[in-house]
Amino acid sequence: MRNVCGPEVTLCAVPSEGGLHNLSLLSSNQADIGLAQLDTVQTMIDGDENVRQLQLVMPLHSNLLHVLSLRAGSKVDVMTLMSRPVPGTGRTVQVRSYEDLRGLRVAAVGSAQLMGQTVAQKLGLNIEIHNADSDEQALEMLNAGMVQAVFTTVGWPSPFVGRLRDDTYALVRFDGKTAPHPYQVAKRNYQNLGALNHPFLAAPSLLLSPSYRSGGSYFKRVATLQRCLAKNLDTLQEGNFHPGWKEVSDPKKSYGLLIFPGGALLPSASPAARTPRK
Repeated sequence: MRNVCGPEVTLCAVPSEGGLHNLSLLSSNQADIGLAQLDTVQTMIDGDENVRQLQLVMPLHSNLLHVLSLRAGSKVDVMTLMSRPVPGTGRTVQVRSYEDLRGLRVAAVGSAQLMGQTVAQKLGLNIEIHNADSDEQALEMLNAGMVQAVFTTVGWPSPFVGRLRDDTYALVRFDGKTAPHPYQVAKRNYQNLGALNHPFLAAPSLLLSPSYRSGGSYFKRVATLQRCLAKNLDTLQEGNFHPGWKEVSDPKKSYGLLIFPGGALLPSASPAARTPRK
């Protein structure tokens, strides 16, 4: 966005832990625009008036729920004595599908903390979610046996997942016939993990903004960015940019949210509907 629209509007990155944190930053006026998943917005919108007033600047790519496990499996039901594991106790589980997650402990990062709870509830998985501050911390928890899987959400391809080796880690497949609402199934590849046409659960990612006063300076800046993105969508999709831009097939899709009224994504009035001058 900065490369294409920087000459028209100044963009400054604000450190964030993910979509859930972004909603908090937008609600507390610490950010002018921010990305969040549709399911996260729908979950938070009922209990937070500030989230309910956010407006959609543009729909973006899908975020994939990346579920990671240890290739050799993880120990569960290990007995402890004086906080130490008792040798010979417990069993090894290999997690390769969502069905294998039932009753296990999972480390979740960022938006995956809420998405993981929602997915688990909809699929009846009865998993125990432990929040992690970063992908690296979640992986440390997996390696230490504290959890048996990791949940992390990001657009494809994930640089973090792309660095992992298939002799140690495995991607867990979504094995359901249909995705629970509001998710969809997306198939992607990670050759480094031997995952080809791998089915992921995906959630639409949205670029959001507070409902600024029309004509004000903040409103004008967001409107300028919205117009620039809509005008240069072909450049973003065909140039040397993130492949997620190719997923934006309908920039006017609202998902039931209020569209930021900057004019770029609002339907044009037909000539017959316009009021003639007197």
